[in-house]
Amino acid sequence: MSGLETIMLGAYFVANSFRFERPDFFNTVASHIDDPPFATIAIILGTITVIVAIYNIRPLVSWCYITLTFLWVVYALAFLIQNIELWGHPFARLDCWLMFAVAGRLIFDAWAGDTE
Repeated sequence: MSGLETIMLGAYFVANSFRFERPDFFNTVASHIDDPPFATIAIILGTITVIVAIYNIRPLVSWCYITLTFLWVVYALAFLIQNIELWGHPFARLDCWLMFAVAGRLIFDAWAGDTE
């Protein structure tokens, strides 16, 4: 499921590239994560995760958790920076908190492990 969410995130940023407004700090640090090359990386990581899940490739499961959690936290932090810079507080929009929730779920899934 996490792989499909990541594929959808990447597809959203491919379809809606350059979504972030460009404040000063954002121009230099995180303004490129909504560009198509980075969104394509998200799609590739999501596809690899789906393949690992379908074929149950055990040695790669932990690596998929690590990379997807990192990816979702980076996107969430970028949205958090945008909220703080443009609207003055982190609770301006829901999108970054939903991304933190997905990253938290990934951490919990990695911690809980398999039921097999």
